[in-house]
Amino acid sequence: MSKKSLSLRLSLYYLALFLIVGTFVPYLPIWMGGRGLSNEQIGLVLAVALWAKIPVGLFMTGETDQSGKRRRSLILIALISLVAFIAMDYANSFVSILLVWLVVGTLLTTAMPIADSLSILASNRHGVRYGIIRRWGSIAFIIASVAGGWYLKGRASDEVLFLLIGGAVILVGATFLMPDLRTEPRGRKRPALLDVLKSPNFLIFVITAALLQSSHAGLYGFASRHWIDAGIDENTVGLLWAEGVVAEVIIFSAGGFLVAKLGPARMLMLAGLAGLVRWGILSLSTDLNVLIAIQALHGLTFSCTHIAAFAFVMQNIPEEQSGSAQGLFDSLAMGLFFGLSMAAAGWIYERATSDAFVLMMVLSLAGFVGATWLYMRTRQIR
Repeated sequence: MSKKSLSLRLSLYYLALFLIVGTFVPYLPIWMGGRGLSNEQIGLVLAVALWAKIPVGLFMTGETDQSGKRRRSLILIALISLVAFIAMDYANSFVSILLVWLVVGTLLTTAMPIADSLSILASNRHGVRYGIIRRWGSIAFIIASVAGGWYLKGRASDEVLFLLIGGAVILVGATFLMPDLRTEPRGRKRPALLDVLKSPNFLIFVITAALLQSSHAGLYGFASRHWIDAGIDENTVGLLWAEGVVAEVIIFSAGGFLVAKLGPARMLMLAGLAGLVRWGILSLSTDLNVLIAIQALHGLTFSCTHIAAFAFVMQNIPEEQSGSAQGLFDSLAMGLFFGLSMAAAGWIYERATSDAFVLMMVLSLAGFVGATWLYMRTRQIR
């Protein structure tokens, strides 16, 4: 299979996956509310899936490394997700919605580290550029959130399921088109995660990257509310979010260049410095012109961290352990650390509003310190 064909197939998968993500992130709570769930119940449903992804993600990525068959795991996730979205049409109680979303929400978020580990194989073996293919996920997120809002305007909340089922159908098709790149089965060997944890500097890297990614918890949880309370209208808030994703796409497009020039550790340092500036200013100002300026930093705080994580795993972890490495990073960054950061930010925001973003500054500072330590250690190794 040619490099161009590999890039196209992988890009299509990320596009399909993020069409779903770009729909359920903004609109699934609306659907749940239409089914009679309270705000507290909606929060619990979303939180349970977030925490469940930690053991499920580690198990599935570990099993993927054991078998060496990443595409098979992604096909299984896509098919179960389609069935689960259809089943959601019959879920009318808190318990039934909780159970169905526990399945589909957990599996969909687990698909990302498995897809990333497959992309590592494509990058190592065929020179595929990760940033170029991953940017289509960000583009799809914008398309889904904007087009979804346009489609749902004036329609019943149940139409959200129509969009999710349609996205799942596309995902199933895209998954069957994924390249079937494999690693040697590990058989009865000990779990790959145990070998990953023994890799030099891996724990420093994964905790550093998780701190930097979890610094976005306050943004995702409370920025929109903070800006609207400051008198900024909803449409403008939507444009601010879109600006952040555009910045994300730009950095993803330049990912290969940045990795070559800076390396993973210095990219993490850059993300930490950008976070200090971004969250510090956000804690002090809601002036629209200021917000427009600092939203452009999303490309550095988010994309630099994500690309650096991918590059570190690709450069330092054997292919047959890449799924477990990506799974651990994802479980910590978007599971454990993110969940704790979101809870802490919510507690602070309820009592001191903008001080929640000071907490995000602290996380970025800790991430910068970790990245600096990682850089010094990797320089010594060289």
